[in-house]
Amino acid sequence: MPKFIFYFLLTALSFSGKAANSLVTDSLKLWSHSATTALNFSQVSFSNWSAGGQSSISATGLLKCAVAYKDSTKIWDNSLDIAFGIIRQGELGKLAKSDDRIELNSSYGWSAFNKWYYNMSINLKSQAAKGYKSRIDSTLISDFLAPAYASVSIGLNYKSDNGTLNLQVLPLSGKITYVNNQDLADIGAFGVEAAEYNETGVFIKSGEQVRSEFGGTLKLHYKNTLWKNVSIDTKATLFSNYNDQVSSIDIDWQLLLLMKVNKYLSANIFTHLIYDEDIDIALDLNNDGVFESSGPRVQFKELFGLGLSYSF
Repeated sequence: MPKFIFYFLLTALSFSGKAANSLVTDSLKLWSHSATTALNFSQVSFSNWSAGGQSSISATGLLKCAVAYKDSTKIWDNSLDIAFGIIRQGELGKLAKSDDRIELNSSYGWSAFNKWYYNMSINLKSQAAKGYKSRIDSTLISDFLAPAYASVSIGLNYKSDNGTLNLQVLPLSGKITYVNNQDLADIGAFGVEAAEYNETGVFIKSGEQVRSEFGGTLKLHYKNTLWKNVSIDTKATLFSNYNDQVSSIDIDWQLLLLMKVNKYLSANIFTHLIYDEDIDIALDLNNDGVFESSGPRVQFKELFGLGLSYSF
């Protein structure tokens, strides 16, 4: 009898081990991941060049990671984008940053109807280093976590079967702007409440470092291979504050075009367009060095890189 019980337990444990292994294997099939890294360099040097010119050197790095889970009723998408670039122009030129981005996204959804899911998403955006007005003007205009943006949104999410298109309609969105630098907060940078002074210029109250908004968000993310070795990754976010005019829409649109030469060499084009009603930008109308006005304006950045890249 004890011998029979021994063999019975041994057989049961064997089947249990196989079932557990099968369960882990099936669970892993529901997860997917991807990552892209790129490192680009550019250098120009002049020596006794009659036509003139300035020597320069620049470097940019990019890291994009994504982890996703999907089963018959639930989806969970997570992504992290980090980019940083520096440039030095002239023999005695100071180093300046050409790119500085940190963005984390997490979106969880459960089946609603057809290809739509009830959705809750979190977004965090910031930067790592100080930013100055220009290479020759050392006026500080940004800093680590100044600004930093955090948002939590609830709504619906449409996701195509092949995962190339992701559309989020989020009518309930809370957005927080944080300025981790009191000097910038005192001047009201990035839409926070500026410091207060009385009529004689005496300081009354420090500027607020936090600004809260409540509104609606629309997000679009498209990622696909256009041709062999040419892929596109673009995402746009539109936000409207319910406390302001509904027509005042903040826009954040990024586009990355990646062209692979081979497994390790690539060329990429990155563009970033921002329009935010709460960010005032000074304008020199006649280029005399004096800023005549300020207000919200379209911000646009373009980066082209040729260098090392690796995807997995």
